[in-house]
Amino acid sequence: MSEKNSYDDDAVTVMLDNGLTVAFEHLPYAHSATAGLWIKTGSANEPETACGISHFLEHLFFKGTPTRNARQIIEPIESRGGHLNAFTSREYTCVYTKTLDRHIATGIEILADVIKNSTFAEMNKERNVILEEIATIEDVPEDFVHELLALRMWPGHPLGRSVSGYAETVATIGMQDIRQYYADWYQPANMVFSIAGNFDIDAVMKQVAEEFGSLEGKPLLPRPGPPTLASGIGIADRDIGQNHFCFGFPGPTVADERRYMFDILWSTLGGGSTSRLFQRIREDEGLAYSIYTFNSAYITSGMFGVYAAVAPESFGRTVSLAFEEIRKLRDQDVPPEELELNREHLKGSMLMALESTFNRMQRMAKSMMYYGRLVSLEEIVASLDAVTPDHMAALARDIFQPDKCSVAAVGPAEHAPMTEIEL
Repeated sequence: MSEKNSYDDDAVTVMLDNGLTVAFEHLPYAHSATAGLWIKTGSANEPETACGISHFLEHLFFKGTPTRNARQIIEPIESRGGHLNAFTSREYTCVYTKTLDRHIATGIEILADVIKNSTFAEMNKERNVILEEIATIEDVPEDFVHELLALRMWPGHPLGRSVSGYAETVATIGMQDIRQYYADWYQPANMVFSIAGNFDIDAVMKQVAEEFGSLEGKPLLPRPGPPTLASGIGIADRDIGQNHFCFGFPGPTVADERRYMFDILWSTLGGGSTSRLFQRIREDEGLAYSIYTFNSAYITSGMFGVYAAVAPESFGRTVSLAFEEIRKLRDQDVPPEELELNREHLKGSMLMALESTFNRMQRMAKSMMYYGRLVSLEEIVASLDAVTPDHMAALARDIFQPDKCSVAAVGPAEHAPMTEIEL
């Protein structure tokens, strides 16, 4: 079965007999190709006692197979100027390679080898590497405050836990846990192989079918239901030079019809140098070097947030000004010309990102995982064009409420004496 996408005749999906989805986009003008195997599982599917196991498994893929040690996995790609890597998120894991077009067959063969044949070697050594990674996150306030915000917004739910896990859970994950988690989630029906760039279509399709067509699947475990949203304020007292803080509000799920409204709201409030928060807090007041909004959509929930880092003595004023700008969005319509500016910002950013074969590969994979089809650029542009000032006002009134707001801060607590959310 194949499906051609309206925005580009070379973007096609095929489903193998075992249920694995293949998405490919042929770009004959490129000199490279990026191929990735995406698995629809991440920290949001983990039991509390094994928090971090998805990320642990991702690390172990590169430690060896029966025919390759760790160096032999990387060397055939890096020695030719290519790149082999992986990442884990709350809802998916991706192992990918980018190579010159003439070497993509080698990259695909190595991807298949590490996914199908990993021996999960050097587990204790890699455990130490991950524990160092966890310590690094806790030592970087910008990263740590985002972790704290997720915990505060989604308490007791796997969506709110750290993707990397915690020292106490990573320390207890054993080989049997790894093998069982792999068996439960690494199923062909739960995978998407995506490739974008310059490659021989027939040769790649034949190779993918040979490498992955023999995988056998079984029914997947049920996924956790939606989290219960919590509000309130949490401050981690740290003797550091700045206060780092985040506000979190309810965001869209991946299927929320309002997700394009959220995108424009994100851009308007803090999505770039012309955004309201950047202009007010950095340009007008000179209070912060870094301030931005973020918009994260998941299957069962979402988060719309604000981040800033400021000198401790500026914390109170910065928070007050940020809340003031949020109230303006809630209580006053966005002028049509400002709405149009941000609409065009999103369109331009999206189109320019597609100059990267990695971004094209990623876009197809996420589209298939979340929607079961290739969502066309025309559809996205039309959805952005349909957003009106009334839509924005209704969305802002809905989400920007004190009982829907969570605040997390990292820094000197004496300069962050928040006791209530002033919205």
